[in-house]
Amino acid sequence: MTARGDITRERLLDAAERLYGERGVGAVSLREIRLAAGQRNSSALQFHFGDRDALLLALTERHLPRLAAIQQEMYDGLRAAGGQHDLRSLIETMIRPSAEYVRRGPGERAWIKISAELSARPETRWRDVIDHAPAVALEVGAAVHDHLVASLPTAVAADRIRSVGQACLHLCADRARLEDSAGPGVRRPLAFEVWAANLVDMAVGAMTAPVGAPALRRR
Repeated sequence: MTARGDITRERLLDAAERLYGERGVGAVSLREIRLAAGQRNSSALQFHFGDRDALLLALTERHLPRLAAIQQEMYDGLRAAGGQHDLRSLIETMIRPSAEYVRRGPGERAWIKISAELSARPETRWRDVIDHAPAVALEVGAAVHDHLVASLPTAVAADRIRSVGQACLHLCADRARLEDSAGPGVRRPLAFEVWAANLVDMAVGAMTAPVGAPALRRR
């Protein structure tokens, strides 16, 4: 691809990122994205991406390595301090990268909103999520799972990791919307560090909550 082609591709991604973040994936047409990117050629988006799914995949490939780098840095620091066996620290390493991403900029906040929307779709399969997950995310998730199965049924432990992770992603998306809507009449969120620490506390509480009898019978 030529340098000009690279610039066009990035502009299309920028436009898709912004519009999807503002209005949602289902509410934005490929034509709107093309025009927002300043492309008059009606086939420009199809030439670079083909269709909406390929465009979303390209956005995933733009943001997932950046999120993985945040998580890897946290995990490396955790292991260096000897805390890799502490469940709370592991859950923080699983949850906190998305929270940190929210304060990096509008593009990052847009991606958190987009990924929260995509993760909630009924057709999104857990297997597909795992297949696209960075190695560090799988390693941290496996370590959390190993802790949880000591006191929870295996299926319940896996469901808690999936459900709590998705819930926290949606809470990060809510924070991103608040950040993007700052102004008169908009409720003031908690200070970022207080909010992020509280998010981790809630995740730990949900992950480690006692199991009721019905779940234990299905162990």
